[in-house]
Amino acid sequence: PAWLDAGPGADPLKAGAALAPYQGELRELGLDNLLMHGSERLPGGATFFALFGMPHRPRPRHAYFLELLLPYLHLSLQRINRQQAQARAGALARPVSAREAEILHWVREGKSNDEIGLILGISGLTVKNHLQRVYRLLGVSNRAQAITRGMVLQLFDRPPQPLARAA
Repeated sequence: PAWLDAGPGADPLKAGAALAPYQGELRELGLDNLLMHGSERLPGGATFFALFGMPHRPRPRHAYFLELLLPYLHLSLQRINRQQAQARAGALARPVSAREAEILHWVREGKSNDEIGLILGISGLTVKNHLQRVYRLLGVSNRAQAITRGMVLQLFDRPPQPLARAA
């Protein structure tokens, strides 16, 4: 398998078209039996896989099987990328809690503590306390740094799971 990284937000079909100029070279190398498939936008981005040098010309059923496998390949690749990013950024002392992730999501959306509190059914002071814990966990001192560190750690690849509102 080959992996073509066209960058964040790339259209997988256009990314696959990027291989067209190399078609002659691929054929000369004996890599003309190739099967390609891309995902639409999934959590964590889109992926495009190309299987080169298959022993015979791919048939529609091969494409069907690749289509079935694609979500699993996508998730595996995302897991590898996330693990590598965490290793580069340094592991956290503990995982970010669901509530902290939810608050960090709303901070990223530009909401104030009071606005986040209204959305989640908690006080702005409680939001502030959660943010202080997040700052300590991430080793940062403000909202902008927390968002940047969260992006490096790929904390925003998965949408936060909404928690039940406080009674």
